[in-house]
Amino acid sequence: MDWQKSMNQALDYIEDNLSYDIDYNIAAKIMNCSECEFRRVFSLLAQIPLSEYIRLRRLAMAAIDIKRGEKIIDVAIRYGYESQAAFSRAFSRFHGIAPSFVRDDGVTTKTFPRLTFKLILMEGNVMKKDPNHRTNIIGAGEVSYAISVDMDKNNIHKINSSFWDTKGNEVIGTTALPKYGAFISEEKCHLFGDVSGKKLLEIGCGIGNSLRYHGDRKASELWGIDISEKQIEKAREYLSSKGLSANLICSPMEEDCGIPVDYFDFVYSIYGVGWTTDLEGTFSRIATYLKKDGVFIFSWSHPIHKCVAMEDDLLSFKKSYFDESWYSVPLEGGAISLADRKLSTYINALTKAGFIIDQMVEESDDDIIQLYKDSDFAKKAKMLPVTFVIKARKL
Repeated sequence: MDWQKSMNQALDYIEDNLSYDIDYNIAAKIMNCSECEFRRVFSLLAQIPLSEYIRLRRLAMAAIDIKRGEKIIDVAIRYGYESQAAFSRAFSRFHGIAPSFVRDDGVTTKTFPRLTFKLILMEGNVMKKDPNHRTNIIGAGEVSYAISVDMDKNNIHKINSSFWDTKGNEVIGTTALPKYGAFISEEKCHLFGDVSGKKLLEIGCGIGNSLRYHGDRKASELWGIDISEKQIEKAREYLSSKGLSANLICSPMEEDCGIPVDYFDFVYSIYGVGWTTDLEGTFSRIATYLKKDGVFIFSWSHPIHKCVAMEDDLLSFKKSYFDESWYSVPLEGGAISLADRKLSTYINALTKAGFIIDQMVEESDDDIIQLYKDSDFAKKAKMLPVTFVIKARKL
């Protein structure tokens, strides 16, 4: 099934369930991908987050239902609002009028048509490839494009912090323990072992899901650092709601931000360290945070995965594995900036920082693959690693 047909079938499912609870996993399975990947692809193609698209579709349909004479409270409940007051506020912000005025003569409301994706080929017009554009692989295939950029630390920090302050979780989603990323889980790897009574620091803590994972396992102290102020705020609120506390710091991971040295039993990062502008410097700084024999565990997208896409059940190289230059990916009016480093770059940086590697995981978990066995992403994960995890120890 081609992506255009499957994406439109997924949208059919969403359209048929606007007045019910939408199971995003069902829509994702129609697209043969994970829920996270479905959200990303939709956002890239539609230039609007999936949740926002559904919200606006429901408000547009609500106006039609009210105009037909249905009770406002019935319409509010149908489209997922807990009260008529909450519905009226959302309705008024979108349409510019209160729901009670919709039935008046001459009143018009906004429309928000459902999306349909079409691939249009223009005969006789061949686009010249921009030399600054490069492939951008998400999940199994090539999605959108990336733009080569210079490595300017301050500019990259500004771009990435702004993105995570505003749209990060909606567009990219959240990767957190017990998952290390696609198709690898702590529940199978057991890299941490018993953390009860241990002091842990997370690099790139996001909204606090992984911190909660360790808090529930009786860690004695939780610390987190993140470049985004909004992520730190969300983490603090989330952990507090779960009865947990943490020392949370907003700062780039490369910089001195007052984290104690020779203090932690574990420092870890779940899809976080790949954002650093200075890998060697970051690893050296992390080494100072750890006690002697302390453990550093991190995961990131496998570099070979970012080079290869699925095309007609075959793997196709889209970029050089050795290309470590920086690039920017436009996402819904914002952007992120990254570099795809070689596996040897991570290993050499660890060694230089005084770590020895205890274990490395790059095999995809067959049990997780079975959950998505018909998806192109799962097929890709069977043939090459899409995530890697390294457990290292401070000498």
